[in-house]
Amino acid sequence: MRIRGILTGLLLLLLAHSGMAQQVDFCGEVVPMERDFVSFRLMDVIKRNLRYQGYLPALRLKAEQYFPVIEPILQQYQVPLDFKYLPIVESGLSNATSPVGAQGVWQIMPGTAAELGLTVSAGYDERNHLIKATHAACKLIRLLHDQLNSWTLAAAAYNAGSGNISKNIKRQGSRDYYQLMLNNETAQYIYKIIAIKQLFESPELYMPGFGYNVFAKNTTNGSVFATPPPVSKTGDKDFNTIRITLGKQVAPKQSAVVYAARLQNNKAFEDGQLVNILLLDDLQANGVYIRKNSSLSGKGWLVSNRVYVDLGFGNTIVLYATDGRKGVPADLLKTGGDVQLRGSGNSRNTALATASSHTTVALR
Repeated sequence: MRIRGILTGLLLLLLAHSGMAQQVDFCGEVVPMERDFVSFRLMDVIKRNLRYQGYLPALRLKAEQYFPVIEPILQQYQVPLDFKYLPIVESGLSNATSPVGAQGVWQIMPGTAAELGLTVSAGYDERNHLIKATHAACKLIRLLHDQLNSWTLAAAAYNAGSGNISKNIKRQGSRDYYQLMLNNETAQYIYKIIAIKQLFESPELYMPGFGYNVFAKNTTNGSVFATPPPVSKTGDKDFNTIRITLGKQVAPKQSAVVYAARLQNNKAFEDGQLVNILLLDDLQANGVYIRKNSSLSGKGWLVSNRVYVDLGFGNTIVLYATDGRKGVPADLLKTGGDVQLRGSGNSRNTALATASSHTTVALR
């Protein structure tokens, strides 16, 4: 932790033992990371994405073009925004054609397209029309949710069909996706969506050298999204273990606390260098109190031309741009500028006491 001249060893100790667990969710439905097989499977999927990470920057650039079109349509149908990651898994945001005839970014089958009002003909296929196909996909997702009463199950049914999911629920006596025994493709489907969501929304967690990165990686510099290192024959030697904190109580959802701050300009920033931030508000989080006009600093990493900074608070205090996006544009470092530090909803209050335990999951 790099907070100049303010925090004592006692405060460091308080932060290290704050007990707040990292929660992973899909559409607001909590992923049961306390189950070893769930955490192992999710991290295994993320690990595979990292191993072939060379495509991620290009995929993020494509998403920046597609998401502004997709998100308002999802909101129009009251479909959670996490479903914007589904076409990444389905098609890589391309008008691909599957071996069984699914087409477009949403990979809609011909029969389903006709039921949803899309025109499919030899000369014109509306499955390749992003706006029309997204409207159709949202109608289908809403229908699946109405049938299954779960966004997670609705996403699984998008892959396998509602009939197959309903039959498995009835046969196995469980509505828990993570417990159901499904075909291999559907069993991995939600994990793939969540893995992409994690890599897009919390890339800093998977960067070598970041203060609270998930993977204990042998290399100490370079970001996850840089040119990928050669894959070793043993593969898994690059990744050792992950350590997950399991909270038996879950903090109630509260809106984030926003603190005003300003970057100190750095005209020649390079990946891994310190980023200095001037705090414009008094900050209070998990037993730590820092007065305004104090200076914070932490290492910064570049991901798709945005800089993410490890302030040493884990995920309790995170750097955001004033547009509400995590990280800040790289150009902003050259001139300085206003930014935000966002804390968890209870950061102005006493942190929720959790009964927590630790489990180490081998990635071999």
